[in-house]
Amino acid sequence: MTNYSDDQTLFARTLGIIPGEVLSRLVKTLVVLSALYAVLWYAGLQKLFLNDAEGLAALIQIIGTLYSVLYAFATYVIWGQFTAVETEIVKEAGSLKDLLLFSNRLKETVREPVVRAVKIYARSVVETEWRALADGKTSEKTDRFFYEVIASVSNIKWEDDSERVVCQRLLDIANQASAHRDERLALSVKRIPRTLLVFVSLTACTILFLLLLYPFRNVALGILSLAIAAMLLFFAHFVLTDLDNPFEGTWNVRVDPFGELITKFR
Repeated sequence: MTNYSDDQTLFARTLGIIPGEVLSRLVKTLVVLSALYAVLWYAGLQKLFLNDAEGLAALIQIIGTLYSVLYAFATYVIWGQFTAVETEIVKEAGSLKDLLLFSNRLKETVREPVVRAVKIYARSVVETEWRALADGKTSEKTDRFFYEVIASVSNIKWEDDSERVVCQRLLDIANQASAHRDERLALSVKRIPRTLLVFVSLTACTILFLLLLYPFRNVALGILSLAIAAMLLFFAHFVLTDLDNPFEGTWNVRVDPFGELITKFR
């Protein structure tokens, strides 16, 4: 049997996921919509549509279906992009880890420039590039540091066949890291098309507008219905816009794989 205190804890955790300013905007929106509906109801505006209640209900259903399709499509695209960025981060960091691990077979003096270049690059990703990508930009500074990683591998001079094999493998790994980086950057700067976001938002606002006009016989039921719809649409919009930027917000990709390159690998 579920404990009541456990339910409270779960509810508190759920609210804790959502930023305070978002909850504040939601409360203000609900207050304004509820007050507006009450004013319109007591003014008798909804009574003008009493004979058209079925038509309004059908229109709300049609627009609600359209909104569902649009929202599902937008969420699918954004979530696919979000997970793709996360995957490329893991792959790129994994290639750089392999670079450090395979370079262990080289002499310390030969290996040191590779290790230093990888760590400098990883630190620049964490401290500089992440913020730039959140703003939809790239970091030229981090680009230069990555070129230095490639150069540190390319400049290795082998002395025998065994070292030649190792160096060739390191070049292959560096090329893989470069490919993953290019794909990560290409995906990271993409955002939902503004026209699609405006269309989804306009559809949601249309639903709320029609609910304001719907002739509920009970004002409390009307306010409750409008508040529930507004809350769901508000959170749907929040999820959509939050996932659109993988590098900031409540749900975002983690920079830990690059952080581990700085602290855990040598």
